[in-house]
Amino acid sequence: MFNPTEFILNQSYSSKIEQYLQSYYKYRHFMGVVTILYGNQVIFNQGYGMADLEKQLPNTPETKFKIGSVTKQFTAAAILQLQEKGLLDVEKPLSTYLPNYPNGDRLTIHHLLTHTAGIPNLTSFPDYSVWMNQPTTLDKLINRFENLPLEFEPGTQHRYSNSGYIILTKVIEVVSGESYGDYIQKNLLQPLGMNSTGYLSTDVSGLAEGYILKGNEYQQADSINMDTAQGAGALYSTTADLGRWNQFLFANDDPMIQALSQDAIGTTASMISPQVSLGIDVAPNLFYGYGLVIDRESKLSRIGHSGGINGFTASLMYVPDLDITTIVLSNVQSVNPEAIATDLIAILTNESYEKPEPLEQVVITLKKLQTYVGNYYLMPGFDISIFIENNQLQAQGTGQPAINLYPVSEKTFVSFSPKLTIVFNSNTNGIVESFTLFQGEQENIAYKVD
Repeated sequence: MFNPTEFILNQSYSSKIEQYLQSYYKYRHFMGVVTILYGNQVIFNQGYGMADLEKQLPNTPETKFKIGSVTKQFTAAAILQLQEKGLLDVEKPLSTYLPNYPNGDRLTIHHLLTHTAGIPNLTSFPDYSVWMNQPTTLDKLINRFENLPLEFEPGTQHRYSNSGYIILTKVIEVVSGESYGDYIQKNLLQPLGMNSTGYLSTDVSGLAEGYILKGNEYQQADSINMDTAQGAGALYSTTADLGRWNQFLFANDDPMIQALSQDAIGTTASMISPQVSLGIDVAPNLFYGYGLVIDRESKLSRIGHSGGINGFTASLMYVPDLDITTIVLSNVQSVNPEAIATDLIAILTNESYEKPEPLEQVVITLKKLQTYVGNYYLMPGFDISIFIENNQLQAQGTGQPAINLYPVSEKTFVSFSPKLTIVFNSNTNGIVESFTLFQGEQENIAYKVD
């Protein structure tokens, strides 16, 4: 178990963490900032790699990063704050606040907060990459999906949908009479002293450049108009500010936090309490709160959320039993910050973890790699595309960024961010028909469809 006194006095954990992260930087292309807090005390705080490769500006604890879906917990907090003020009720139909929204009588604010509304996820639309950088408005975004049929009866399933949080953005604006960015700034960020966090609508000084990995080379990520992300993923922040935010969520006896909210304890209790199960059969102890994932599957319970948006990934995780917060912000799209956070907790608790090592890759001909290319069906609504980019085999799931696959044998490939293994399966004629995906303790087969 984590011993804070030992950590602070002899830095035994700190040196292990530093060695681990240096290896991740060297062998897994990590760039970003990692901060760990014990209570409200910073016990580790370090930047790695470059915030801007062209200008040779290093990542530091003051560097700002796009945080993607970590934004959702701020949107949820704003909704609950408006409920505190008596301006809305999460159990009321959406039509109460947006009377012209199709199916608004069938949906509640609660459904939108918990991804149980059945609204198609616009970032999974086939043409998303075509228009994601075009000028847009909140209403134009909603018009892209509002007339589509619901994917299931509201409240009967959980399916992650950025569209729901875009609608919540509209609800906040209608109910408060302010823009989303202004409301968040005035009512959440400023009162908490989060001066390096905001809605990314203009150029922001100190913001890192976002990168993708092509083979072993960094390239600038495709640009995105952040108005496309809205309350689903348009905020930027620093690790210090996110640490302060977690104090609001988990230590709200602070006088400043009490001043922020009439019922801070009630608001945060709703956010961090299980609202819906994410996997009754596969993961019965994995839940979604309001803008947060509650993981009771692991040895130590965790509450948090990850995020990813063109060239950036983020993880904000709290471990209640240890009173530890891990914050991992990266400006490399292929980095899996949750995997890093999980390993950091393992180091702090003297559990086993996998230290990044140089990868001895098997050389496979381009002709052989081409036999794996195609689209593979994994589950309803989720396919995995296997393709070649710069002689590098890559995989991309529906609505997810592409990841590099590294060969360890002729048919076996691994990814480190996220951690997974893919084994291609051929029939008796040597034709590839499927692959087996190993991730965590799960094993699934994806069948080639074209």
